[in-house]
Amino acid sequence: MPILARRSLLAGALLLPAGLLAAPGVDEPPPVAAPRPLVLPALHEFTLANGLRVVVAPRMGLPLVSLTLLVLAGPEADPPGRPGVAAMTATLWPKGALRDGRPVSATDLARQAEALGSALDARSSWGASTLVMTVTTPRVDEALALMTDLLRRPLLAADELERARAQALDGLRVTLGSPGDVAALALRRAFWGAVPHGAVAPPAAVQRLQRTDLQAFQSRWVRP
Repeated sequence: MPILARRSLLAGALLLPAGLLAAPGVDEPPPVAAPRPLVLPALHEFTLANGLRVVVAPRMGLPLVSLTLLVLAGPEADPPGRPGVAAMTATLWPKGALRDGRPVSATDLARQAEALGSALDARSSWGASTLVMTVTTPRVDEALALMTDLLRRPLLAADELERARAQALDGLRVTLGSPGDVAALALRRAFWGAVPHGAVAPPAAVQRLQRTDLQAFQSRWVRP
């Protein structure tokens, strides 16, 4: 092959990647799509005979139902000088309950939830404590029965309290060892002041929690 021809081929090969890189759509971001309208489902509300308020937000598509049992009390409802009661009570809801008149352990409750294709999620945040499950439509009745037993008949067992206490203390040690987390706690306290929203349950408060504290919170707040 003549030298001139070889040089032309080489120049073409060197220019080819640059041409590709400059192609439209490769070196430019894709065009912004038109915004899609936000369509919220219509809410259907009613009250059961026992006074329990029910809110249904239908969303057609997959045959799944997300169930949330909500108690209108969170850390702001902790007794004076006893921070952490609401959070610990919610933590223990899935850790043992009476079902059909017999005690069921945390492990067995988790297995029952797993048999429904779900898991138990209990937590407490400002204004509410919640128990959540997501199941397929045919399993709704079974899931509601399980959740009802957890909320109405929790064991709040002493051994589970000690286990949850140890986990909470470990979490606090990690938090208090992080400058960023400590700064966030200090900022929250400075912003809210002495009101419950600014309170932080210190290790000493977690150590003081008693089973009777949880039972009193349960009796006071968990009802229709």
